[in-house]
Amino acid sequence: MTASQRIDPLNVTPKGTSFEGVFRPGELENLAEELASPDGELRYRVSASLDNARRCVVSCIIEGFVFLVCQTTFEAFRHEISIDDRLVLVGSEEDLPPIEAEGDGEDFVVAGSPIEVRALVEEAVILALPMVPRKPGAVTDGKQGRVETGKPMPFEALARLKRPDAK
Repeated sequence: MTASQRIDPLNVTPKGTSFEGVFRPGELENLAEELASPDGELRYRVSASLDNARRCVVSCIIEGFVFLVCQTTFEAFRHEISIDDRLVLVGSEEDLPPIEAEGDGEDFVVAGSPIEVRALVEEAVILALPMVPRKPGAVTDGKQGRVETGKPMPFEALARLKRPDAK
């Protein structure tokens, strides 16, 4: 990581600056804790500029995939990532607008010092991950949280061996 991959809110111009690249998910320390595998790919384009109101606006576009662990089948699966965030950087909490004045299309972030692009990408991906990862196609059958995966459940064979009159 070079020092040039930082956004300094105090030095952003109307012309702006952009950063592009690719991260391997396992390279992002905090994200790696959430993953089934360090493999995957996260392509990013982050740009910062001043808008017409002279606000520092950061556009963060991330496309790619990571591998997560399904919380119902405990199998690893590929999870697609598609993020298009718009952040408005403000110098202090006093500069934050009231919650009811915030728009749906942008989030306000307090940033009094330069922001690492790597950290920005990492945080955006972590926030985009599902709270409870589920492998596509894994559906619960509604009975005590069991999952229908097409594979026999480990204790089904034991249940069949159990006699109906035994307790």
